[in-house]
Amino acid sequence: MATITIDKTQYETELVIFDKDGTLLDFKDTWIDIIKELISAIGKRVSMNDTLHKRIETALGIFPEERRIDGYGPLAMGTFQECDALLTHCVYREGLRWDKAQTIVQKAEKEIFSGAVREQSVRAAKGAIDLLKKLKAKGINTAVATNDSADDATQDMRRIGALPYIDLIVGADSVSKPKPAPDMVLEICEKLAKSPSNAVLIGDTLMDALLGKNAGVMLTIGVSGVLTPDILIEHTDVVIDSLTEIA
Repeated sequence: MATITIDKTQYETELVIFDKDGTLLDFKDTWIDIIKELISAIGKRVSMNDTLHKRIETALGIFPEERRIDGYGPLAMGTFQECDALLTHCVYREGLRWDKAQTIVQKAEKEIFSGAVREQSVRAAKGAIDLLKKLKAKGINTAVATNDSADDATQDMRRIGALPYIDLIVGADSVSKPKPAPDMVLEICEKLAKSPSNAVLIGDTLMDALLGKNAGVMLTIGVSGVLTPDILIEHTDVVIDSLTEIA
């Protein structure tokens, strides 16, 4: 057990579990640019009229022109499979067969998510790397619990230089039930031989707060961004503006 400090209050813990997007990654700076490129990639394969463009943005809950992401939307709270299905439905509504719509979306996703766009767009959240280094120096285990896939999350952590400081990454495809079910936290604790009652969960959405509560972690920390502090504090134990506030 070691100590972390937030606003002069100390907490003893042996494990800190992070959400990925919006917590270790800067959500807006990373995903707004990626989704803009994804829409363009879909437009290479089906006519991208204004209606389809807006339909995709609304379906995902992301609005690039406003630099805004809906904190209650699918991109913020859903799994990658759910977002994939929503994109497919958006294309299907253009009059295409479902299987053809799926193929269009999957090819566009492969182009963007496995290529240079994601590589160049991923941005670390303020204070993320420094905090991971501090926790590692204190002997505190660190893990990532994300509704993204484990492989994509691993690559994102590599891109920002965080991978050497993370002991385990669990994605939506690593467990039977994704957030807000407790499965991710329980999987992490089992593999690292730690107790949820000695763990801290840090995230930026209600899904993260519920994940922590459902798993029985010692402390849930909300990072404001896609949700305002007054909303987060209703569901988490502590709210911070950035990871720099944790020592």
